[in-house]
Amino acid sequence: MVKFYTTQAMHEAAKLYALADNSDPFAYRRARVHLANGVATYANHNGQEAFYSAEPYQEKRYLPDGTEYMATVYRNRFRP
Repeated sequence: MVKFYTTQAMHEAAKLYALADNSDPFAYRRARVHLANGVATYANHNGQEAFYSAEPYQEKRYLPDGTEYMATVYRNRFRP
């Protein structure tokens, strides 16, 4: 089943993907270009979803002195 997403939602998903891929400083710009050029779309020619996305969640981490803190990490990264 194809879900329909607004352009704004796809840009927000691209931001999450870029945050998840912090080793690539151009990830967000590339995703924006792909959205503008139709590489990343609501659905590809097979009717499948084809856009950038990642799911943020909180993870408990510890400093060397044992102090605990929450860090945002990403899972389920997806790109077309």
